Amino acid sequence: MKKTKIIASLFTLLFIGLITISISCVDNEEIKPYQYPEPFLEGFSPTSGVPGTSVTITGTDFGDYSKAVTVYFNGIATTEDDLVSVTNNQMVVKVPQETTEGIGTVEVKVWTYNKIAEGDFTVLPSATYDRIEPIEGKPGDELTIYGENFGDDQSQVSVLFKSDITAEIVSFSSTEIKVIVPEEGITGPISVKIGVQELVTQAFSYPLVGLDFMFDEAANNEGWEAGNNSTYEVSNGSFNVNFDMNAAKRRADLKLTNNAKVNVGSFPILAIKLNKPQSGNFILDTNFGSYKNGSNNWEGIIHGDIYYYDLTSTFGASNTLSLTEDTEFSTFQFKIADIITDETGYSVDWVRSFESLNALKEYTELPNGKFSYHFNDANPTEYWVGKQGANNIIEDGKLKVTFAAGQSKRRADLSYIEGATFPADSPNGLWRYSEEYPILALKIAFTGTGLPTLGTGNIKLDRFNGAQNNAYLTDFIADNVIYYDCAIDGGFTESQDLPSFTFKIADITSTEETGYELDWIQSFKNVEELQAYIQSH
Repeated sequence: MKKTKIIASLFTLLFIGLITISISCVDNEEIKPYQYPEPFLEGFSPTSGVPGTSVTITGTDFGDYSKAVTVYFNGIATTEDDLVSVTNNQMVVKVPQETTEGIGTVEVKVWTYNKIAEGDFTVLPSATYDRIEPIEGKPGDELTIYGENFGDDQSQVSVLFKSDITAEIVSFSSTEIKVIVPEEGITGPISVKIGVQELVTQAFSYPLVGLDFMFDEAANNEGWEAGNNSTYEVSNGSFNVNFDMNAAKRRADLKLTNNAKVNVGSFPILAIKLNKPQSGNFILDTNFGSYKNGSNNWEGIIHGDIYYYDLTSTFGASNTLSLTEDTEFSTFQFKIADIITDETGYSVDWVRSFESLNALKEYTELPNGKFSYHFNDANPTEYWVGKQGANNIIEDGKLKVTFAAGQSKRRADLSYIEGATFPADSPNGLWRYSEEYPILALKIAFTGTGLPTLGTGNIKLDRFNGAQNNAYLTDFIADNVIYYDCAIDGGFTESQDLPSFTFKIADITSTEETGYELDWIQSFKNVEELQAYIQSH
């Protein structure tokens, strides 16, 4: 036994000794840092250019790691964004925007090596913009862009209206560019591209050749009339129409008594904001025929009450309007007819022409937290649906939800959906709450009773007041409107984006309600604004 222990101890000591010798050898051995190869510069081109110009530098042993490379033009270092590409024998870099004009050197730093290229690089003065004249004009007019250092190569210059409409250049010098105002441009800044540079001018305006009626002056009908035994008045910023309620099918066409003139090439989009009746026909009618030769053929709807048309489409069987000449209409009206629902009239806020659909959307963009959901588009991409297997359809200006069969307690939560196709019930959309618009209201009626509330069951707004059942307010229940005042809930003290937007409609044991119909969901600044909206709609 002792002999075994002695042998084991000897092996242990031998092993420790070998480790000690190995460590000593490593400690004593000289560690040499890696030596990167020294780069060699052959040349660069071009030898002059404005800031932003791409310069190609050739040579050897640059490596391909761009973070190890810095190039200096006249002492100004490139940034990471200025390095277009780096390979072992070529690099492409942009002259830094901060580089001042003048003759200087090109210096390349690769790892720890600094190399100065042979020859000078001349930084040319950047082009500058001063003004445009005139600042307003129509297609075909001449416009002059004034500035400095435009260069002497017209082939390097382009002038763009609406970012993609190229204007014809009729004369060119280093200080002036004369162009012809193009068709189909829109009001806004002009882009002037000179080589790698882009200058943006002040806004150029196309004079409005289209419609622009706002009804913001009391008693001024702006040349519009409502027919078919209806009555109308201009008040509170709207053109307000009352139907002849003795008619079985009510009608009140909105007609412009003055001739309308539109330049479709510059202002192709026509829009009207009104609370259109839920039933009947709505037709843009002209002496060239009706829009797309039919009724209810608007191009699209924004916020539920803004109907727009693209006047480049056809009128009547096949008529089209000129894109280059102004079009005068001897007849211009909106036929609003065959109304069988219970509306007593309608109100028009404005009728306007726009340079583009984007211009219309910018004009009508809602502030953060203000939302207005109506149900006139049968194929929306941002919408509301009833869940839990409910059937959803959009018709007659309503979202109609039918409870799934076979439920002892019926349920169909009303949820906001983004990024899907109706009637898919996911993914959830954000509730973009703003403390400026704390009132959340919906006009709803349960099928079977016609009431906005349940005989049995619960309605609760997710997150409001601890998701308390039936915590809605009922000041306007006679109008089938229930609402929530989020300002009274401490959880809504500031504007925020919440991950879902849902009204839970559940626990319904009564057999009367078979579903519900929704007219609109909107937010308001206060109860007074909600009340005014209900009265006008």
